[in-house]
Amino acid sequence: MSNPTIAIAMGDPAGIGPELIVKLLTDANWYDRCRPFVIGDFMTMRNIAASLGAALRFRQISDLAEARFQPEMPDVLSPPGFELGPLPPPIVHPKLGEAAARYLALAYELAMESQVDGVVMAPMNKESFRAASYDTYDELQFLGELTDSDDPYILGAAGPIWAVAVTEHIPFKDIVSQLSVERVCRAIAQLHRVLRRLGFAAPRIACAALNPHAGEGGLFGSEEIDIIAPAIKEAQSSDIDVSGPVPADIVFKRALDGDFDGVVCMYHDQMNIARKLQSRADIATLWMGLPVIGATTAHGAAFDIAGKGIADPGSLRAALDYAIMLA
Repeated sequence: MSNPTIAIAMGDPAGIGPELIVKLLTDANWYDRCRPFVIGDFMTMRNIAASLGAALRFRQISDLAEARFQPEMPDVLSPPGFELGPLPPPIVHPKLGEAAARYLALAYELAMESQVDGVVMAPMNKESFRAASYDTYDELQFLGELTDSDDPYILGAAGPIWAVAVTEHIPFKDIVSQLSVERVCRAIAQLHRVLRRLGFAAPRIACAALNPHAGEGGLFGSEEIDIIAPAIKEAQSSDIDVSGPVPADIVFKRALDGDFDGVVCMYHDQMNIARKLQSRADIATLWMGLPVIGATTAHGAAFDIAGKGIADPGSLRAALDYAIMLA
């Protein structure tokens, strides 16, 4: 089989994304495993490479058919009809949000045309994204609508542990109203499928509790009794090895100790605080349920350090590694 073609979307042009991509592609070994190219602004990529003293000479193309996939000369494809112009400062700005959205959209348009096998995105800023009048909570909802995908979801990677969350980018006060037996059961099934795809013959899954101490038999809340436990029982009836509800303050510790291969969480921070305590070189955020695998960093655009040359490419490196693995 030929190596997968991977689109690397530049993310927010004024954030650390372009710097991370330069540092990532300086390692020519990636070209032994995939055919990477950049979707973004050619001048920005060229200027960042020069400021970092990188030997890369970026090459502008107008069509993916022109790509050469040469390690010393990465290809850069820009969205037709869109010009970034002078780079705005690293602050929330609608032009930056539009640019990040356009780069990501083009990547998935190519994916829908079977020209791309996976997408990796450098970090974007959600405030800039919304300032550009994109009326979705996040990039996953944006991509779901763009690709007409019914059930996209986020898969969190953290070294040996994989995780999904039943609810994602919503206000904390809305979490309980968005939980249901059906949604928890669906998350369990999604994680089970992807673990099988990753090579786990009999995945062991933990389902995290919502309330302190798993609700203490209803003393601290009834969601474990009314929602989570019935979902676990339903999943078990489909021969899925799932345990719980496991108290959230111990579930990742047990997983890291080897008790579980994956964790189903109830909300965004329940999953991500635990993940982000792990080495940055091991964590990434993956988008599943789309035409091709998508992957991005487990951190933001970091405007405060943009342009300083100190950004750590570990999470973007992990994102590319996972994207190649799943593509």
